Amino acid sequence: MSFLSNAHTHTDYCDGVSAIDETLAQARRLGFVSLGFSGHACQGFDPAYSMSPAAQQAYFTRLRALQAQSAPPRIWAGLELDALALPSLREQAFAQADYILESTHYLERQALGASPAVDGDPLLLKRYVTQRLGGDGLALARLYYDIQVEALLRDRPHIIGHFDLVRKYARRLGLFDEHGEPYRALACAALRRARACGAVLEVNTGAMARGTMETPYPSLELLRLWRTLDGDVTVSSDCHDARLLDHGFDQALALIRQAGFTSLLRLGTGEALWERVAV
Repeated sequence: MSFLSNAHTHTDYCDGVSAIDETLAQARRLGFVSLGFSGHACQGFDPAYSMSPAAQQAYFTRLRALQAQSAPPRIWAGLELDALALPSLREQAFAQADYILESTHYLERQALGASPAVDGDPLLLKRYVTQRLGGDGLALARLYYDIQVEALLRDRPHIIGHFDLVRKYARRLGLFDEHGEPYRALACAALRRARACGAVLEVNTGAMARGTMETPYPSLELLRLWRTLDGDVTVSSDCHDARLLDHGFDQALALIRQAGFTSLLRLGTGEALWERVAV
């Protein structure tokens, strides 16, 4: 089965390389039935990759115009909201968007002269662990999950973005053993706590497209746990380049099956946000 939808899509309004129209054209070539754009929302700090207020307004103006045309695929105008976004900007995001995908990238808004992120500058991340966390990489994972779960329970978004993103540099920087019991117990406990937010968990292939991971987020163990918690999943490519819009979807679907799921959700083709399809 081909998964003909994507809810996590970036464009050149934020840190993507492709214009909305390029990505839409690729979706049509692939036969997509629905497509959700999820530009990085204004957050009030580190403007390097998120949309400016003017860009965010232009982004919604363009997407609403495309929605009015009613041509397939069904277009959804979403936002990716960071867990540490300023409160007023969080409220604005929920008011503007059809759906919110919430992710945790940052550990603090400002520290060590920058905005340290678990998927950002690895040298800065290593320095943060050394200087702020006493060199304890597991403390980094604990901090990341605490920030994420608190935000998910506070905001109750529609989608949980790349839940275990903290794994990205774990091996390369020697931060913690992602296969070891201490980290695994911490991650599983965080996922159990996050279940109460009611969001859909994305199986995210973006790091595969960029060559930094060989498998999707989250891990198979977390997916299996999510199934026992009766949570729903969707597949997304975290697309930043239209050419890679469906990158890794076959691998993601295989992982979902391996975790024991028999169905998943995709963005709807009508008025409802979600449609359930067999996997």
